Amino acid sequence: MQANIIDYGMNAEGVAKENDFIYFVPYALVGEKVEIEIERLYKNYADAKLKSILSPSSKRRKPPCPYFYDCGGCSLQHASYSEQLRYKSLLVKKTIKKIAELDCDVSPTVPSDKIFHYRNKASFNFSVNSAGFFKQKSKEIVDISNCLILNENINKVYTIFLQYLNDHRSIRPNIKNLVVRAIDNQILIGIVAKIYIDCTDFYETLKKHFESIGLYLVVNTRNDSVVLSGKTFFIAGTRQIAIENFDLKYSIDLLSFHQTNINIQNKIYTKVLDYIKTNEIVINAFSGAGLLSAICARRAKFVYGVEIEKSSHIEAEKLVKNNKIKNVKNILGDFNLEYKKINKIADTIILDPAKKGCGKDILRQIIGIKSIIYISCNPIALSKDLQFLKNDYIIEEIIPYDMFPNTNQVETLVKLKFKGEQ
Repeated sequence: MQANIIDYGMNAEGVAKENDFIYFVPYALVGEKVEIEIERLYKNYADAKLKSILSPSSKRRKPPCPYFYDCGGCSLQHASYSEQLRYKSLLVKKTIKKIAELDCDVSPTVPSDKIFHYRNKASFNFSVNSAGFFKQKSKEIVDISNCLILNENINKVYTIFLQYLNDHRSIRPNIKNLVVRAIDNQILIGIVAKIYIDCTDFYETLKKHFESIGLYLVVNTRNDSVVLSGKTFFIAGTRQIAIENFDLKYSIDLLSFHQTNINIQNKIYTKVLDYIKTNEIVINAFSGAGLLSAICARRAKFVYGVEIEKSSHIEAEKLVKNNKIKNVKNILGDFNLEYKKINKIADTIILDPAKKGCGKDILRQIIGIKSIIYISCNPIALSKDLQFLKNDYIIEEIIPYDMFPNTNQVETLVKLKFKGEQ
């Protein structure tokens, strides 16, 4: 059947509508007339397959990646970058309106300086016969030789490892993943295996190609999708990557959390700093390894960082000590418990939760604080939290950021002001 694409869905698929019945069409763009075939039929909608494009959009482009239509990593390479950015602003606006019932102004999506080779970390999947990334909505591995959104050093390590496995076929059945982090020509590598394997000769091979290399082995016996879990062995080389950012010096290891697109991370943190006033006391909830707390300390009177993960708390303490920051206090503990001790003296709270969002228990506690700065990686969870806050707070600004070009993922920054402050 023929269909006209009038909108985008949550996963960047095209949306067609006929007599109030919705068709979701992956790889179709708004404004296109297409030929589709229904794959799965539901009560009020259907999942359809794009058979042909009868009238293409001017925003359509040929995907530069040969694996695009199979690999599950990217979903928007068929759209121009301007259309990708437009989609993400619309996604944030529509999701907030649908869930939170708020018709808010949403700024244009802030672009990434790089749309390819921007990711500084990747986890490749392995089986006995395949290596690469999972197929869309599947655990089947798509064999790849190169990924266009990864730092080129990551691709180079992956190629070297594939050759290493060809030369050491006996260990191939025990390999689960290869994790690579590459920043400023510093590279950390984690071989994730079912059992302990001797991989010191792989390090010797790597040294011939790179100046700064650190190699780990992670023995992971789990049967789920968690990758970096189990006993970790440091094999050789450098243990950490040294970073200088915002005039701060800090280090991360293979297991540390760090944004995969530093360019967009810095744009978000710069905007957060703009929201902070010089006389304010700030609470950074879910503060992780403490980078944003330390950045905010350059502007705020005092910053409290609250983090429940001990390893992240230790990294945050190192950052404060090594940079001689006096106006940051890192607190190890559950935010729900720790907030009660410091909330009366704070002016602003920064929320940067996991994908599931904050939830009512946390939000109920913070109502009354003058200012909320919310960083979200999930428009649905963000919208649910905004729905809870909307009676008590005014949304002053919503800015999407393109943390993950060529995908349907978007990072969103929201500034809220307590209505009692008017």
